[in-house]
Amino acid sequence: MTKSKITATIFIGMFLLNLCSCATSVKERETLNMPAKKYDLVLVHGLSNMHCWGEDFLLQSINLWGPKHVFAVYTTESGSIWERDIHGKPLICCGEDNYSAGDDNIATQSGYLNDAIVELQTSCGLSSQFSIIAHSMGGLVSRHYIAHHPGNVIGLVTLGTPHHGDPLADSFGWIGFFIGAGDAVDNLSPDYLTEFNQQFPIPDASEPDNCKIYTIRGDSDGYDSFGWGGELFWGWPIMRIFYWTDSDGIVPEESSVIEGAMHIGDFSGDDHYDLVRDPAVVIKAAEYLP
Repeated sequence: MTKSKITATIFIGMFLLNLCSCATSVKERETLNMPAKKYDLVLVHGLSNMHCWGEDFLLQSINLWGPKHVFAVYTTESGSIWERDIHGKPLICCGEDNYSAGDDNIATQSGYLNDAIVELQTSCGLSSQFSIIAHSMGGLVSRHYIAHHPGNVIGLVTLGTPHHGDPLADSFGWIGFFIGAGDAVDNLSPDYLTEFNQQFPIPDASEPDNCKIYTIRGDSDGYDSFGWGGELFWGWPIMRIFYWTDSDGIVPEESSVIEGAMHIGDFSGDDHYDLVRDPAVVIKAAEYLP
């Protein structure tokens, strides 16, 4: 077998392993003995929307919150509202579901999120108060939104969010320029997030009117992770060799948690991409969101 065929076989194998890594089945709310939700759910994606919400993740969300009570926001300038069919159940969406979503800096994306929330509340019946599940950079965008719109968000669960930044943003920031997300990547550097956390600290959970923030963290072993385009396959060894830290393939393990937020789960079998595809992640988040 030639070297090129060996390389192709390895990458195909990694891709197939990645597809099959989330084995948890989707469950009905009644099966889980979980009470009906009081507040609607908003989903906020991460950088450039490359790690898209998986269908099982979305179906599990709809099963727990109910049809017409789950809303996916794509942080683009467009405020178009459309409906996506998830195994016969509606997911209400706002914005453009493409790779331009999530390309802007945190403040700009937070503004797009606010515009989408207003439109969804006006046109689609999104509750005045709601919960958010946010992936990666989406957690930072959501924290910015919460700080500027106190009282709107009841609870936020962040999935693999780099609360303290990501050293890859410094080492490989030039990639952001080529994918059109330079401003977003700049906002993921550890130096920037140090200032961000000082300006937007985690709300005091003991205050009854404050948003409760929770964190969930994944973990990659490197050899069984691929991602959207191989970024996890290369990200994990770079983190391990050059930064001496474990990670989910993209975000260092210590950056996915932050003082003041309750850490509610470590998913050792889920890399950064798996966190938006594994129904068990939704179930864990739902245990804490009212």
